[in-house]
Amino acid sequence: MRIRALAPAAALGALLAAGALAGAAAAAPFSWEDRYGWRLAAAGPLDPRPAPDEPLPPTREAPPWISADAAVLIDGRSGRVLYARAAHERRDPASTTKIMTAVLALELGDADDIVRVSPRAAGTPGSAAGIAGGDRYRLADLLRGLMLSSGNDAATAIAEHFAGSVPAFAALMNDKARALGLRDTFYRNPHGLTAEGHVTSAYDLAQLARYALTLPEFAQLVRMRQAEMAGLDRYGRSVLMRLGNTNQLLLTYDWVTGVKTGTTSRAGNCLVASASRDGEDLIAVVLHSDDRWRDSLALLEWGFKEFRSERVARAGETVAYVPVNGGRARRVAALAAADLQVAVSDVEAAEVEVVVQVAPELTAPVRRGQTVGRLVVRSGATVLARVPLVAAADVGRRAFWSLIGGAMR
Repeated sequence: MRIRALAPAAALGALLAAGALAGAAAAAPFSWEDRYGWRLAAAGPLDPRPAPDEPLPPTREAPPWISADAAVLIDGRSGRVLYARAAHERRDPASTTKIMTAVLALELGDADDIVRVSPRAAGTPGSAAGIAGGDRYRLADLLRGLMLSSGNDAATAIAEHFAGSVPAFAALMNDKARALGLRDTFYRNPHGLTAEGHVTSAYDLAQLARYALTLPEFAQLVRMRQAEMAGLDRYGRSVLMRLGNTNQLLLTYDWVTGVKTGTTSRAGNCLVASASRDGEDLIAVVLHSDDRWRDSLALLEWGFKEFRSERVARAGETVAYVPVNGGRARRVAALAAADLQVAVSDVEAAEVEVVVQVAPELTAPVRRGQTVGRLVVRSGATVLARVPLVAAADVGRRAFWSLIGGAMR
C-alpha cells in the first residue's frame, strides 16, 4: 500500500470547522434522555428506496454460489463490504431482531438487574426460553434465554422491564437504529415475530452485529454454546434451566464466534454469523436461505481465502504533525483516534493507498482530542476505511507580547 499526504483542500478546513470529521452531528435529544442519558436522533420514516449495493472488490476466485435471497459478507474491523446480494433489500428479520434487543439491554441495564416476568411476556408465542409469569431473573440470565434459546418470552420481558411496553421499547430500538445509521431497518417488536413494517436488510444486520460485537458482554454472550438460566418462580422457589445455542455453526467450528439465528415462515431461514481467523474478523448474513449453514460457511471460507487484514494504524499512533499558529508549541502531533484495519484482496493490493489529510494550519488554542484531519484507505476513488486524526496534546495560545515580539523579529 502507498502512503500519501494530501495538501488539504479548502473543503477540509470547512469540515474541521463544522466538526464533521469527528462523526455525525450532535443529535436532538430523545424523550428518554432523562432516564437513560442518551442523546440520539428521534426515529423518522424509512427512506423511500433502499440504498444501492456498493461496488465489490476484485478477487482471484469468484464468490461461492449460495441459495439465500439476500446476503452480505463484511470485514468485521472496517465494515467494508466484500460480497453482496440484494444487501439493502428490506426483508423480515425474524429472530435476528434480538441482536438489537440485547444491545439495548446491555447498554441500558446492569447484569444484576432483576427482571420480573409478566404473564403477557410469558405468553408470547413462538420460540421460548420457558419462563413463567411472576418469575424473576437477573438480566444476565434472561439475556441467555434471549440469545441462546431465542426466547420470544425473554424478549418481551426485557422490553417491558426497560420501557414498560413492547411499542415503547420498539421506539427505543428505532432510535438506536437511526443513531447507528441503519437506513433499511424499522422495528415493531423486540423478538422478530412477523409484523407489518418490521424490516431490516442483510447490510444493516451485518453492521449492527459489527457494532454489537464491540460490546464485551455481547461478544461473550453470543459465543456461548451452552449456558444455565437461574431465577426464582412466583413463590420464591429456585428455577434452573439449561440452554443450548441454536447456532449450529458455533457448535461445529471453533473459529465461529456468533451471532444469531432467525426463522419464520415469511423470513425463511436466516443467520448472522461472525468468525475470526488469523487476526481477521468477518461477518456473514444470509436471509431466506435454503441452507443457512452451508451458505454462511461458504461465504466465510471464501472471505478468509480471498482477503487479508491489513493494519494501517493503531489507536494513539502518531500519523502526522500539524503546524499551530500563535501557539506555545509550533506544532502538534496528529494521532489515529482508533485502530485502522481493513480487509484487502491480493488483486487490489497494488492499487490501495493510504492518504493522510490534515489541516494546513491550526490556530491556538488547540485542545487534546480535537479533530485535526483524517487517515483514509482507498482504492482508486473508492474509500475502503477511514479514521479521524486527533490532537495529541493541548497547545495554549502564546501571550500577547510574545506574539508581538515574534512579529517584529
